[in-house]
Formats: sequence, C-alpha cells, structure tokens
Amino acid sequence: MEFTGGIMLPNKTALKIIKKYIIRFEKGEDLNKFKEELIKSLLDHNLLIKTEDGTYTLVSENREELMHSKIGSLREGVEKFVIPSDLKKMKNPKILDLCSGMAYNAIAALHFNKNCSIDMIECCKEVLFLSMCIDIPYREHDIMKEKLKNFFRGNCEGEDKINIYANDARKVIKKLNNKYNVVFHDAFSPQRDSVLYTLDFLKKLYEKMEDNSILISYSSSIPFRSALVSAGFVISEGDSIGRKRGITIGYKNPSKDRVLKRISLTDERLIALSTVGVPYRDVNLNLTHEEIVKNRYLERIRMKEKLLSMGKYYSTKKVKLGKIDKKFLDIQDLNLNSSEIILKMRELLES
Repeated sequence: MEFTGGIMLPNKTALKIIKKYIIRFEKGEDLNKFKEELIKSLLDHNLLIKTEDGTYTLVSENREELMHSKIGSLREGVEKFVIPSDLKKMKNPKILDLCSGMAYNAIAALHFNKNCSIDMIECCKEVLFLSMCIDIPYREHDIMKEKLKNFFRGNCEGEDKINIYANDARKVIKKLNNKYNVVFHDAFSPQRDSVLYTLDFLKKLYEKMEDNSILISYSSSIPFRSALVSAGFVISEGDSIGRKRGITIGYKNPSKDRVLKRISLTDERLIALSTVGVPYRDVNLNLTHEEIVKNRYLERIRMKEKLLSMGKYYSTKKVKLGKIDKKFLDIQDLNLNSSEIILKMRELLES
C-alpha cells in the first residue's frame, strides 16, 4: 500500500497484520475461517479499540490517537454526518463518502435511507477489509460486506448503487462524472493531513455537487472554512459531537428555506482579516502534506507584508478580540450568512 501524502495514518503494524489476511482472502480462502483470528491478533496488539457504543476503531500511527471518536465509531457516523445531512428526508440521494475507512458512514447512510447511492473513496484497502471482519449493529452492514467481498474478489462490474474506489481521492475526483447531493468529508484533520482540505480540492468537490447540496466535515479549522468560502460554499455550523467546536457544513447554492447557523464572530473575522485564514493550496492536486503546509506558511508571510504596506495589518490577537476598524464590525451586524459576511470584509480589507 502506498500513501501519496499526509502524516496521519492507520498504525503500520495493524496494516501489516490485515494485509496477510487480505492475501489469503484474495486467494479464495473463506473469510469465516480466519476473521476471528484477525480480530484477536489486532486486539492482542492493542491496535483495535472498542469505543463507547460497542463498535471498533483502529489506533493511528500515533498510538495516542484513534481513527474515530471514543464516543463511538458508528455513533460518530450517525450524529456527525447522517443526521446533519437530513438524509432521511431525501429522495434517492447521491452521496460521496470521502475517506470511507471501515464504512461506518456509508452503512449509517444506508440505514437511514435505503434508496441512497454511494460512491466510497478510501486510499487504504486494509481498513475497508477490516469492515468485513467486525460486527456493526445495522443490518445494512450485510449489504456492505457483500459489496466489499465483490470488491476484493474483483467482481465489481455492474455496480452502481455502491461503488468503491481505493485510491487517493484527488485522483478519483477528477474521473467521477456523478453529481452529488451529500458529501461526507471525513478526512483526517488538516493539521495532520491537509491534502483534502485545500482550496483546489474543494473547488473540485463544488463542481461535482448539485444545487442545494450539502458538505459535512467534523473539522472546524480556520483555513478549511476559509477555503470553503473561497470555493463558493455557504458555510454554516452544526452541533458539537464529542468535541468543543461544532461541525462545519457547506452548502452549494442553498435554497431560501435552508436554516443557516452562522459560525462564531471570531471565526468570521479570522477567516476574513487574519493570515490564519490563508487556505491550503494544491493547484495540481499532487502535493504532499508537508509541501502544502510550507507553501501556506510562505503565503501567510506574503499576505502579512502586503497588509503592512497598506497599513491594514491586524495581529491575530487583535482580530480575535475585535480590536479592528469599526467598519468591519458593522459588516458583522448585517443580516447576512457567514460566507456573505466574510466576503464583504475581505473586499473591504483589499480595497
């Protein structure tokens, strides 16, 4: 297995263990003969952890961090992605499930809306394989297991309800021709792996989405939210699930009846006026995390120098405290959504 970018990965020892069983399965061995052996091996190495809702997650390469929240891997999929998307009320929704992992989000989606179709993207085959070996308490897991079995046996022809792509999402997105109603953006945090949080990747997602569609991410990072605004999304904030900050919701051309909860006033100012709001960039969708972070650092320096020369530079501390020109604060008093507020403040800053 090869990763093209990023530093937040599933534990390498876990991947090596799982890989051995993938080989056995691909050679035709019955999964039921060894799946308990695989699970026991991962548990014995403290690589597979049971979360609070009874479902499993893997530890990451940094053993202090898990691939899912401790509140529950399945609960996370339901409460952070499926419920906020209002998926249950949609008619035949098309879903793009980024970083599908052990398929919790996709299984939860099928559970709440049996008529949805899902394109799953996951660069790590090992975590997909693991989903066939664990028990997830939704009957839709049986549907997913069958799809995964076909995938690993190379029998995917004719699939259209659930499609699985095991590759870098940046490569896959260029080839997909579907238009989506819902995007589950479940990548690792941008601080750990920024490759799917860049302005350029989000522009690609925007192109692949229908009007009034929704993108959901647990990340509330400033450069990510800034990139969403620059890509054309109308951003909003959802409830906090197992974290201090609320999830991020991005809409493409939302209908007038959409309820848009503004992000915090501080975040609006940071995105619009501070160098913290400089987004990650990856024009050709091929840079490593380290290259993306370095380029953003340099762009922040250039932005600071430009604003200093214009006499419009505010330190991050002053922006957070609202110690800025009153005309910016007046914009935040307007009856507008967060994206409109941010764009107006940016325009004023650059004028």
